[in-house]
Amino acid sequence: MAAILALALTCASACTGRAPDTAAQGSAMAENHRSTEEGTAGMPEFTAAPDRLPSCFDGVRQAGAYRLPGAPGKGRLVTLGAGPRGVVFAPISWGDACEWAAEAKRLAAGGYHVVTFDWGPDRRRTVADATRLLRSRGATDVAWVGGCMGGTVMLGMLADRAQRPSGVAGISPLASLGGYSSGNGSSYDGELLLLGTADDPLSDEKHLRDVAHGFPAAEVTVLPGTLHAAEIFAGPHAAAARRSLDGFLGRTFTTAGG
Repeated sequence: MAAILALALTCASACTGRAPDTAAQGSAMAENHRSTEEGTAGMPEFTAAPDRLPSCFDGVRQAGAYRLPGAPGKGRLVTLGAGPRGVVFAPISWGDACEWAAEAKRLAAGGYHVVTFDWGPDRRRTVADATRLLRSRGATDVAWVGGCMGGTVMLGMLADRAQRPSGVAGISPLASLGGYSSGNGSSYDGELLLLGTADDPLSDEKHLRDVAHGFPAAEVTVLPGTLHAAEIFAGPHAAAARRSLDGFLGRTFTTAGG
């Protein structure tokens, strides 16, 4: 029991702790764009400065990094690929832009327009800014994919109609911190995916199905094992996880017309 508790506390710390960002501040060159697309209407003008690309994306074509103003040392956004089908990847609480690097590169190579990021001071603002960056670069439809706290934040944002994307995938989302209710998902008509592993100490099958109560239209995929969030996509059931994610994205952009 003590070993299980220790493992659960370790996973909780991994999902809810914080780690410093060490990337250097970028140049003063700014990129401005006001978007009127759904999900960004009424938000401040988007502004970001070019920044250093994380080493996990070295050599990737069409990759760039940006830093949000007013958040020194935090809030770096990394873009990959191009085109109208946008995907925003959100890491766990202390995670950074490299957490979803493998999936981001895979999807960009498959024709998606991807943003992954380091958290800024305001989590919801970081997701919203990543979405605006994609739209400023030509994405007409956007899906959100978040692991652990990232998925929790994204699912919670569905209560705000102004920020809703075309689809949301919560990978090992948290049941205890989400504050989900039937109002979060019952009025949302986009695609929803909840994916996790059966014995994850922080987001096991029971917790995943607890989250699903707030999102009755969600597809729920439970894979064997204990892996959490992005780790699932590097484990023994990675192929099944990718099939589930790819199916979700296919449905999202077919429905949205992207």
